Amino acid sequence: MHTESDTLHFLDDEGDPEVGRELVWRLLIIDDEPDVHRATTFALSGVKILGRSLQFLHAYSASEADRILRVESDIAVVLLDVVMEREDAGLALIKIIREELKLTDLRIILRTGQPGYAPEIETIHDFDINDYKTKSELTRTKLYATITAALRTYEQIRKLDELAFYDRLCSLPNRNKFINLSDERLAGSECKNDVIAILDVDDFSEINDALGHQQGDRLLQAVADRLKLELDPSVILARIGSDTFGLMGARQHVDPVTILSMFRTPFVVQDDSMVVTATMGYTQSLGGGIMGRDAIKDANIALKLAKKNRRGSFVAFSAEMGLDIRERVRLLQALRQAVESERLFVVYQPQVNLISGEVVGVEALIRWRNDDGTFVPPDRFIPLAEASGMIVAIGDWVLRVSCHELVRLQAMGLPNLRMSVNVSQIQFRHPEFLDKLNAALLDTGINPKCLELEITESVAMEDPAFILETLHMVRELGISIAIDDFGTGYSSLSHLRQLPIDRLKIDRAFVTELSQEVSGGHIASMVIELGRNLKLTVIAEGIEEESQAQTLLRLGCHEGQGYLYAKPLTAVQLKEWLQTRAEHL
Repeated sequence: MHTESDTLHFLDDEGDPEVGRELVWRLLIIDDEPDVHRATTFALSGVKILGRSLQFLHAYSASEADRILRVESDIAVVLLDVVMEREDAGLALIKIIREELKLTDLRIILRTGQPGYAPEIETIHDFDINDYKTKSELTRTKLYATITAALRTYEQIRKLDELAFYDRLCSLPNRNKFINLSDERLAGSECKNDVIAILDVDDFSEINDALGHQQGDRLLQAVADRLKLELDPSVILARIGSDTFGLMGARQHVDPVTILSMFRTPFVVQDDSMVVTATMGYTQSLGGGIMGRDAIKDANIALKLAKKNRRGSFVAFSAEMGLDIRERVRLLQALRQAVESERLFVVYQPQVNLISGEVVGVEALIRWRNDDGTFVPPDRFIPLAEASGMIVAIGDWVLRVSCHELVRLQAMGLPNLRMSVNVSQIQFRHPEFLDKLNAALLDTGINPKCLELEITESVAMEDPAFILETLHMVRELGISIAIDDFGTGYSSLSHLRQLPIDRLKIDRAFVTELSQEVSGGHIASMVIELGRNLKLTVIAEGIEEESQAQTLLRLGCHEGQGYLYAKPLTAVQLKEWLQTRAEHL
């Protein structure tokens, strides 16, 4: 039957005593004819393919093969007969292997003793098989070649899977695999009491910066090793981010108090004893057909809240959190539409000299009006604009609109009127900020001395070297600078003295305190005194009562704004207000 060309070289019977402990390729032969099993194992016995020996498993029906495939692991290749207990038994088994058992890596070589029963082209097209051969054409050499090709493909797929689904640093499943594993578990009925959690190593970026990435990697390995050692074996553990781990298991095994207590003992990393803490967010709302990806999002929402308010502790996801996130997403989409449909507009609040009552400036403020006439408060949409990056374009638009309006106001006979424009942290740090600022000056032709930029105290204190350099460049353009909401942050006075600023703005909260009978106005008084010592102009916002204005004036405050004088006005309303005020002064 076989020609000399079919002769293969076999290993000696004595062999290597270590062979039994070597990695092997597992092959499952599925055929209802015992002679086929004997011929296949004889042809391949003692052969090494790609450095490994072969191990054979045998099934004499599709149903027996089904049972074997459900309990055995790492089967690389199946040699499958088409016709067994039923005419389509082999083809039906392929669907079970791929669709029900999800064995996508396993290679299937379909064999038939009845050529033409299952047409080759249609079968290859309709079924996920690796090869299709008639039994008569599979001589010893061709069988060896076919098996080798299938094993090579299997090995390549496994390597790709490892890259796609496993984290090599910590020897754990990665985010993709964690989602797949959680989906599988959620599809079963045993997950009713399960928890999905995300564990974040606190201040990991600082550890990397201080000790280097190699030491950071070793710390992550140490954390992973401890979690693997101390968590119940039933818990799914994965590394799903740079310094975050995903966990899924029964509530008693994924208990946040127990897991966070694992960080009380220092981690030994290359003879160094490292003390780190972790923060955890988790969700136990896993019913209602929720998918793994959605549950991970919920756990991440809880984690972010924990990182913000309960660092080193944990937060459980609640339905209210989900509603809040969905509302933020809805609002962000509406903001994009508002920008496109020009529902954002600028209003202006006058600023007056507290001694003379003269209008010395106006502050430009952005507003958002819905189609139904209702307004979205700035403290709701501005943080969203900052988080999404939209604030850069919005801020540039506000700056230009305000500069154009200043030109019109000065043409009314107010040549020295000052326009104050708020600049967010994101906008201020944008690499094109100074270029856009200079372009606005050139395009509108305003006198830079009449433009003032307001930055918050927190922006002024962040990254001092960068802020100082940028503010000096702004001042070189002739523009003045004010610190907004002063007194609400934690300014370093030594740093404040270095900043090239012109004006301190007292936050409205401290102006409100002036109306209190007991101990009111202490902070406002201190800010005014500080401004006097630094030779800065002080302006107070939120003045609503004449008594507040008189107290501020007595304390030495120079300027003010608030409802006592005027609410924020549209451009048309502002012109009317200025004309009316000029007539009465």
